[in-house]
Parts: sequence; C-alpha cells; structure tokens
Amino acid sequence: MLSLKNFALSALLLTGTALGQKPPDPRDNATPYWDGSKIYFKSARDGGGVYSVKNDGRDVKLLIKSAGDNYPPRWTHDGKRGVFMTNRDGDFEIYSTNADGSEQKRLTFNKGHDWDPGWSPDGKSIVFMSSKDGNWEIYRMDPDGSNQVRLTNNNAKDFSPAFSPDGKKIVFASDRGGDEDIYTMNADGSEAVNLVPAKGFDGTPEWSHDGKWIVFHSRRDGGEAEIYVMRADGKELRRLTNNTAADVYPAFSPNGKKIVFQTNREGYKDLYVMNADGSGQKRLMMPAPVVNPASKGVE
Repeated sequence: MLSLKNFALSALLLTGTALGQKPPDPRDNATPYWDGSKIYFKSARDGGGVYSVKNDGRDVKLLIKSAGDNYPPRWTHDGKRGVFMTNRDGDFEIYSTNADGSEQKRLTFNKGHDWDPGWSPDGKSIVFMSSKDGNWEIYRMDPDGSNQVRLTNNNAKDFSPAFSPDGKKIVFASDRGGDEDIYTMNADGSEAVNLVPAKGFDGTPEWSHDGKWIVFHSRRDGGEAEIYVMRADGKELRRLTNNTAADVYPAFSPNGKKIVFQTNREGYKDLYVMNADGSGQKRLMMPAPVVNPASKGVE
C-alpha cells in the first residue's frame, strides 16, 4: 500500500492523511478487505475504528477501537485469528486478534514501521513489510512474531506483499525498476518477476481466491488511480474503472465474482462494489450520519 517516491506521498499512505490535508471526513470509509460474507474496513465514524459489514452493505459492526490508526485485519482460512497494523504505540506495529476483536496481541517490536501483514494459506507464516533495517523490505515471521526472516534485499522499496492461495508465491509492489510495478516471487523470496512494467504507480495487489487473477490500482494511464486486473502471469491486463476520482485498494470477493474498492467519487473516502469485469459499480452502504456539534443534531 505504500509508495516512497516522496515524503508527502509516504505520509498519505502510512497515515491516510497527506501533509497539510484536512482531518478525515467523519463519513470516510476506507481500505476494504473482503473475507467470507463480510467486508472489513477502517472508518472515521464515531471517532474512528475498524468495522465489518455484510457483503450487501447491512449490519455494520465495530471490531477494533483504540488510540491511533488501526487497519482492517487479514484472517486465517478458518477465520479464527486476524493480523492487522496499528500505530497505537507510536510506530506502526503488527498485532493479532480474535475474530470478535478480543485478545489483541502485539507481534512486532521493531525500530521503524511494520506494515501490511497477511497470512500464508496454512496459517503458519505471516508476510509483512518493514523499514526496521533502514529500507522497506519484505519479511515473514511465525504467528507469534518470532523467527522474522527477510525475503527481499536491495536498494529499492518493496511493499504490499500477499501470499498466493496455494502458498507458493508472494505478490508485491516494488520500485526496483524505477517505477512502482507489480511483481511476484517464490515464497522464499527468490525469482522475482515484473508482471506488467509501465510508467506510473502500481500498488496494492491482491489475489483472487482461486489464484488465477491479481487486482491492483494504478496510475499507468495518467490522472487519478484506477482499478486494473490481470492474470497471475501478467497477461490479459484490463482496466476496470475510468473516472476522475481516485479508485484504490481493490479486493476480490471469495467467489471472485465481485471486487470491493475505495473511491473518493462522492467527495470523501467511500466503499464501492463492482462485478469482476468492472460493470455494476455501486456504493456498498450509505455513510454514517454526521452530527453537527453546534446543534447536536444529525445532518
């Protein structure tokens, strides 16, 4: 989820707020991830937190509430344990949690930021990115935070890692070629391949649950970020969104037929769902009511 081209963009993607930007809109819903019958997202409602909502936009529930900035968890295949990132302790660190938000446990204690955690399919490893060694690299660790192993080692920035559904590959973004592009590598960090090199930022790659497709957002055609999809080998690249808004953070539904993403086409960060071919784009849910402090009424 991170581009390090310049400090301002880095601040935007690390905190959700660019330097000099106004505070989050209380209607903001952002960074969605689809797991099972629920979509998890961070929201500015009620002072901010991580929420879940059913895939039809009903039944919004608070999952994680704490000081700092908390991001939606990624879950084990049985849905019992999640990992997420938060800066509640200062730097961004990785925590684990039960499905109901209980038993939150800190897993990393590194100097610098630890970011973008995700499970291996067998639940035995967590992949993540970290700046602990002075440069953004990709690591893996055991579920309790032990045995942290560095998988990438170069002068570039490697970020947004995710295990393939069969556990054999990791997709990630990197600027090692001069621009932020989407790569895959073996689960041990070997044989990195640039799938679709192009000018402009590519980021936040996610696998379809059958491992055949990768969805990501990109500025390769100029203008604001749009959503693209391609085969796992980089073939059949297709643009799915085309508007003046920024469409980012896409994620497949479990059956691969839908994609959820974040957009600012309403004037604030909001969640939309579309068919996997880009058709049928619609808002997932209505924003939370905004309370006017002067009148204490709902607008």
